[in-house]
Amino acid sequence: MTDTLPTIPAPITRPDHLHVCADTTPGVHRTDNDDIYWWLPVIGPTATVLAQTLARYTPTGGMTWSTAELAQRIGLSGNRSKLWVSLNRLDQFGVAHFHATDVLTIRLTLPALSPRQLDRLPADMATAYRNDRHTSSG
Repeated sequence: MTDTLPTIPAPITRPDHLHVCADTTPGVHRTDNDDIYWWLPVIGPTATVLAQTLARYTPTGGMTWSTAELAQRIGLSGNRSKLWVSLNRLDQFGVAHFHATDVLTIRLTLPALSPRQLDRLPADMATAYRNDRHTSSG
């Protein structure tokens, strides 16, 4: 019987630049202004600031961002690993979409919150959201 050491997976390498394009899929919440704050309890503070930054500063034709500078811009002190966690969260919730490891689209408008997402909001915020949606749709 021979003892073998477990295989350690290779560390994930992330690109140091990210090409971001605007996604103009229709929605009810603008991503580049305060309207995205309805999504704050759903996607979290860092992902919210990241989505707003990408939507606000990425031109229609797209832009290549240095991931270190992007992390620094949103207050992560250049911490690229936390940036990638937030980028993956945006992809998970459909706010952004990875087309390749270094290519991302950011939605300029987001859909209305689903009932499940509304459950993540504080009660007063969920009530205000429901009232706002009811008033704007009627």
